[in-house]
Amino acid sequence: MKFVFCSHHECLEEFKSKRIKSNWDSLILVADGAYSMLVGEEGKRITVRKNEIALIPAHIEFFREVKTPVTYYNICFTEKETLPFYTALSTGILKIPQERVETILDSISLASMLPEKQELLVHLTEHILVENYLFGDKDKEKHRRLCEETQKAIRYMRRNLDKKINIEELARHVFLSHSGLLWKFKQDLNMTPTKYLYLLRMERAKQLLLGFPYSITEISEMCGYQNPYYFTNEFRRYYKTNPSEFRKQYIKISHE
Repeated sequence: MKFVFCSHHECLEEFKSKRIKSNWDSLILVADGAYSMLVGEEGKRITVRKNEIALIPAHIEFFREVKTPVTYYNICFTEKETLPFYTALSTGILKIPQERVETILDSISLASMLPEKQELLVHLTEHILVENYLFGDKDKEKHRRLCEETQKAIRYMRRNLDKKINIEELARHVFLSHSGLLWKFKQDLNMTPTKYLYLLRMERAKQLLLGFPYSITEISEMCGYQNPYYFTNEFRRYYKTNPSEFRKQYIKISHE
């Protein structure tokens, strides 16, 4: 995620610029009052009230007006990764319980006063996306639930990341057909088991590189890759750099 900026407006009674179209995604977090918009060509009406957050995607024109004097934050960012917690977003009010939005607003208020605010606001923006993903089902009071077969498959993957995992065998382990396992993962996580396994291995590789003095060959084997050259290529595909450079970069940052 690339953070663009965060603006804060206190007790605003009228917008000077009412018609807006941005090159970035906008999160509108209302602490008080009401912020109303007509969005897109169809003129969809969205009204964001106290302790609510709305998303307006990039390149969508909207007309805004103040319904009652409004205090709000506008967080602007761009996101090119097709991660589940980002792709779960849709135009309009995010599906986060109001008491959790209130806590997020308190955190943003404090973070915006600190010198290192940009880094903190990046983490808070990512937190908002994750919260929406977790609470984005029909019942706003419950976390997103993974079915029993998906959970069991994930636990099996985590326990056996150092081994070759065959998807057919994995499906049998959770008493599903190959196509049944694919369907469960698509429904629950919007990705295939193979893609999820790849993400787990890349996350494990990152942890091992930064937390332990293992060689690249050792880390390759611990992440289920028998060929360190293939592991390096897969790591570079995900992190845009090879394992050795990744380790040097983060160790350098931590020492600065």
